[in-house]
Formats: sequence, structure tokens, C-alpha cells
Amino acid sequence: MKTNRINFFIIAAYSFFSLFMLSAPGTGVAGTETALADTSAPDRPFNVNSCASYYQKYEPAFYTGFAPRTRDTKRLHLHVGRGNQLRVTLVLSDEVLVNYAKDILTRYSTYEQMISSGTITLTQNSSFEEFAKVINDLNIEQLAATESAMTQSEVINRNQQLLDRLNPGRVFHISMNVDKVIDHWLAGLKADDFKKIDRKRELIIINKLLPTRLWLTSLDKETSKQLTELIGLAGSLDSNEKKAILKKKYLDLLDDISHGIYKHGNDSFEFVEFTAIYPVGTFNGYNTCNGQKVPLYPTPGKWTLTTHQRTKTVDHIPEVPIYSYFPWIPYMHVGKKLHNAFHTLWWKMEVQKTEFLPEELRNPSIISREGKKYRYLWLLSRGPMSHGCTHVNGGHILELRHLLPAETEKVYNVVFYLNKSCLFDVFDIDGDFTPEVMGVRYFVAYSLHNKKPGKLRAPMKRRPFYKWLYGNALQYDDEGRGYFTDIRDGHFVDKLAVNGEHYGKVTLYEMEFEPFRLQFFAMKDIPFVRELRKTGEDHPIE
Repeated sequence: MKTNRINFFIIAAYSFFSLFMLSAPGTGVAGTETALADTSAPDRPFNVNSCASYYQKYEPAFYTGFAPRTRDTKRLHLHVGRGNQLRVTLVLSDEVLVNYAKDILTRYSTYEQMISSGTITLTQNSSFEEFAKVINDLNIEQLAATESAMTQSEVINRNQQLLDRLNPGRVFHISMNVDKVIDHWLAGLKADDFKKIDRKRELIIINKLLPTRLWLTSLDKETSKQLTELIGLAGSLDSNEKKAILKKKYLDLLDDISHGIYKHGNDSFEFVEFTAIYPVGTFNGYNTCNGQKVPLYPTPGKWTLTTHQRTKTVDHIPEVPIYSYFPWIPYMHVGKKLHNAFHTLWWKMEVQKTEFLPEELRNPSIISREGKKYRYLWLLSRGPMSHGCTHVNGGHILELRHLLPAETEKVYNVVFYLNKSCLFDVFDIDGDFTPEVMGVRYFVAYSLHNKKPGKLRAPMKRRPFYKWLYGNALQYDDEGRGYFTDIRDGHFVDKLAVNGEHYGKVTLYEMEFEPFRLQFFAMKDIPFVRELRKTGEDHPIE
């Protein structure tokens, strides 16, 4: 008994020390501090090295990053808006947070065991060693071991700090006053809303119960009835009693339509979100918005991730080498054989033969694991490029697959929202009641000529690139922050993309570009590659 008591106090003391180390400034994960860029200087030079991913030959890779994994697809939102970026927002559950450290450790242990046993052979780059260094520097094995002596709330708190530390700039702790949210909704009601309203207006009003976070595209009769009753109550708030009734019905309706994923008490909403924003390539064509050319999205709408038409799975991995055996995630069938999907680039960029590359990319200071200079470079073109699919660079599509549920069957429940070309993804990313246009600091776009990179569509500099990308719509304040005036966001009715709300002035939110976290390994069969990418605490691989 004495020994057990001593062990308990040792574990408890270590847990306290771990929490201190995770929250102390200047401690923790090697290299993550530099990822916190100076966002107060938006016109700072673009670090083109951060978006470089070199390779020698086409081989599969596994994910070596620290994004959480979805367990409940109702908590996940995928959205492409004007500007050629994919936003992925995950409302984190207690279950995900409780298992976060163990999930990282399971992936690391699986990789390490397979490497040690010779099941997989690492090639080309050294991302696994960087991954292992973080695991060891933060003592994640010990962190996971201490959890049995902690309460669930202590584990959640500790893992939230770990998540913050490992994903700088991508984790948002949302705190919104309930009364302020309701007042915001009440202020948005119009006189005509107290009469009979059409279906589109119903959807606008109900989705404003928690603005920019609700995406209902249809209402059943019961939900429509509840909304009508709520609007009726809003028309007569002449006593505290009626206000209290409205508040209860408001929260009850919000919980029903959101499946209770947004935690709240009577006073405030309190929840945590992980948001990643990736630059993407889209259809090789243009649309006109207010007289300006912008990249065209030919298939706007609400889509559900679906099967590849040959392999009959959403977890498709192409056997064609040029896609380097990365995930290929379909969301739309086009006829009987074709499809639109998230997938990687399908052309070769030879480092020494691509004339528009800046010197730092043409002559990198790194060499391969085998001691050779890299011959090829993955460099996504953010703009017109595809035949209809959505291009995502290799490191990001690996992270996207990791963010999705491990089990293939659950992936079919994931919904993807694709705006009309002229409509923005407007999202209140930090919950301060001031929504922003979503964007990302990535300034590379080029054409193809004979299936090879041709020439730049715009300079690799922030202002001239944005002038091309947004068609002169972006303006700047005295401190260099970008903003738009007189714009609309995108809404959806059933599966149809439609014009949304009008905004007088909205700031451009520029998320930092996320470096690629992937490790190449020697070719294995496709089923093995597919299964390895699912590994985690919720999907251990023996």
C-alpha cells in the first residue's frame, strides 16, 4: 500500500509538471514557436520555403502531424469559398480531447514498431525523426501514462494545452455570451419575418441561431413549427418571464438542430474548435464577378463524400504513380465513369527546369535521406488548374484524411460545401461576433503547358497576388490588413448553392500556411497503405 501511495504521488506530481511545461512560455515542442508568425505585420515577405515539398520518386507517405481526428462527422465542416481555399473546422468533443495524447502516441508507436521490424522502410525525407523528436521532447509517452491517475476534466485540460502547443494558430477556444447571441439573432429579424416567410428565409433565420456555424439546408415540419413559435415569441418580449421562455426554447431548438455539439450553460457557450485552411487548385477557367475575372467553380453545391467509381470506396488510392499513392477523396460522380474529388497534383515540376521558381526553391539546402539532391517539387497552384477536381497538396491531403473518421464507413457521412465562384466563406473564426472572410497566406499560382508548369499567373507577393486572385476586390487599411466591401457569402438550399447574406465591410482572415508533415516509405500494396493511414487510438493496427 505504501509503495502504491508513493507511485500515485509521483504520477500526480509529474502530471502537474507536465501541465506547467506545456503552458510555460518558451517550453515544449521544438520548432513550434517559430510557427507563430507576426500577424501584426500582414505585409511581411512570403516565406516560399514553407510551402515546398521535395521528392525523388513517387512513393506513399504517412502523416506526421498533430491534428486531431474526427469521431463524430456532425462536428466536421468542409467549405470552399471564393479565394481558392478549403476550410476544415472540427468542433472538438470531450472524447477526442480525452484521447488526444494517446492518439499521437499510438501513431508514433505503430510507425516505430513497423520501422524496427522492417515492415516499412523510410525513404527520401526525415519527417519521422522530427515527429519522434517532438514525442520525446514533450514526453508524450509519460503524459499518456499519467492519465489513469487523473480525472477526466484534468486529462481534457492537459490535452487542450497539448493540442494548442502542437497546432499554433489553429485551435480556437470559443466563449460567447448566450444573451448576446440571442440579442444578435433578435436584431436580425425583419418585420416581414413575423408574417409567413418562404423556405429560404426560414433557413437563414434558423442558421443565425449560432451565426456562421449552422448549415441546415432543409427543415422538417416539426423544426419549422418550433422556429415559427420562436419567432412568435420574439415579437412579444414585454416581460422577463417571456424572455426566459424564449431563451429556453431558443437553446432547446439550437441543441436539437446542432445535435448538442456546442456546449453551453445558461450564461455562455464554451467549446473548442480546430480549424485548418489549405490553398486549393480548382477548375481551369474563370468567372466574372462585378466585371473582374476570378477562378471558376463549375460544380457549386452541397456534396457528400462518396465512392470512387472503379474501386467503390471513398478511401480510394490511385495506382497511377503520378498521384504518389496519396488519398483520393471523391465528392461527386460525373456521369458513369468520371468524378470530382480532393486529390494531389498530377504533373511533374522539375526543380532545375521550372524557370519561374525563385532561387531558394531551385537550390534548396536539404538533401534526401539517401544523400541525393531532390529532383522534383510539389508546389500547388492556388487557382485555375484542374479538370473539375479540387487539388490539395500532398502533406495537406494526408492531414485531411487524418482529420476524417478512421473507419471508411463513417467517411460517407461527411458533407462538403462548395460556394458559387463569387461568394465568400464568411466565418466568425474566433467567436467575437465579427465574422471574417477566410483566407490563407499562400501566394503561388501558375499555368500548365503540355502538362508541365508554364508561367506564373501572378507574382509570389501578397498584394499583387491578391489583386489577381480576388479581382481587385480587396482593399487595405493603414496597417496593411485586407478587407472587402459590399460582398456576399454562400448559402445552401437542399443541395443547391445560392447567394447568401450581404456584408458592408469584412476583414480578410489570413491563416498561416501549414507546413507539410509527411514521411515517405518504400512502396507497399494499396490495402496496407490505406490501413496505415487510419492508425490511431480509435483504430490500432496490430
